[in-house]
Amino acid sequence: MGIDEKSLREIIKRLEKEVSQRPKDIATRLQLALSYMKTREPDKAKEQLSKVIDLDKRNVEAHYYLGVTMADSGEIEEAKSAWERAVSLDKNHSPSLYFLGKIYALEGKLDAAISHTERARDARAGNILAHSQLGELYLAKGRIKDALNEWLEALKIDPSNLQALHNVGAIYTDLQMFDEALDMLGRAERLGSAAPLLHFNKGLSFLGKKEYGKALESLSKAKELEPDNIRTITTLGEAYALSGNIDAAIDQWKQVLAISPDDLFATYNLGLGHFQKQEQAEAIKLWEKCILINPEYIPAHQNLATAAVMAGDFDRAIYRWQQISQLQPTSPEPQMVLGDLHFRAGNLQEAKRTSENLLDALKQVDLKESGVKKLRSDVELLYGTVLLALGNAREGLKHWLEAMKHNPNFALESGSFISRAIWPELLASARNSARTEDEKKVVGLVGSFVKEDTCPPEGIQKVPGPQEGGKGGFTWFSRGKK
Repeated sequence: MGIDEKSLREIIKRLEKEVSQRPKDIATRLQLALSYMKTREPDKAKEQLSKVIDLDKRNVEAHYYLGVTMADSGEIEEAKSAWERAVSLDKNHSPSLYFLGKIYALEGKLDAAISHTERARDARAGNILAHSQLGELYLAKGRIKDALNEWLEALKIDPSNLQALHNVGAIYTDLQMFDEALDMLGRAERLGSAAPLLHFNKGLSFLGKKEYGKALESLSKAKELEPDNIRTITTLGEAYALSGNIDAAIDQWKQVLAISPDDLFATYNLGLGHFQKQEQAEAIKLWEKCILINPEYIPAHQNLATAAVMAGDFDRAIYRWQQISQLQPTSPEPQMVLGDLHFRAGNLQEAKRTSENLLDALKQVDLKESGVKKLRSDVELLYGTVLLALGNAREGLKHWLEAMKHNPNFALESGSFISRAIWPELLASARNSARTEDEKKVVGLVGSFVKEDTCPPEGIQKVPGPQEGGKGGFTWFSRGKK
């Protein structure tokens, strides 16, 4: 039970008298300083603590409390010096180490902040403040699992610690451990927490579990508590979209744009909503606005390219993917898509050049790297198909064989490409040129996915002979990919 103001004043009066009678009594003078701190009289507290230090320069507690008083008065540098003196006298003085960690964090010196806070934690078992501060510091450094461990330790000390419950719940949400996240957030809610972020993270977890009704309920609660929170409203729109209510989703994203007209993600998602309602012109206008807001926003470029392909405008799709290629010069995906688009547009020589250059680049990459074999197989299939269309059946078959070598399931995994890009006469050309059993096998695998009604690109002969001369799909914006 705390001491009331009247009692505290009586204690101070008694201590002042004792100090006047015994001016060298360090313990009494220290108690008087602490009493002044409780009555928010920092100048008197600093005076007494300074006198204690004059009497005993190695008094760790006096240096520590002088630092606290200085910090409360806004004298941060002086506080830091006082705590450094305390630590120089006692290298394991946990409270001083903790506050030095806090100051280093404010200065942006995260490594020093972590080092001092770790020492504070290790110097005194059960130091929940140090565990919590370390959680925040580790998170700032991207050390997610270390942060999680610190907050879990804090919960062992105090199972009802709301800060730890919130933070553990948020990390579990980010790690897609949705059941664990909901357990932690539910505990916080039962303890009386009504924080908007609690309901937001519950909504994200329910989204992850595809329980859209519950996600809508939690996100709506978060919005009710923070009506102008753009992130919450954007995500609520996503939940409506995933539940199939596009009109409600569009309404939420329009609300975001009423608050922040140039919000990138609401603009992008609003475009998706209109596109899903077959309102292509409005969608395209919104994605073009995305690029005005952020010229490097690749999802908007990709969607504009996909819309162009769906409209049969391969030149515009190629332009968009060229822009993406400039933004991602080391990524093979744009070149792969460009090769395919040039082929679909009937630009066989450009398709040959693009896929050939990509293939040369991939030959320099270790096949053991993740995904390289699959990509190499896809490019070999594309390049072989282009060569076949150019009338070079023997060379084209050679690259189909390479596709099969790098990925025995190439035909199955590339079935959509084969059914769209390879027409019966092209397959017949490959079959007529096949000599070895492996060549006949690869033609048979490809032939399993060729459709009878597939036609060659415009301007390309059905029966191959010497000639001169994307990827689809949309995804809703994902939070955290900002």
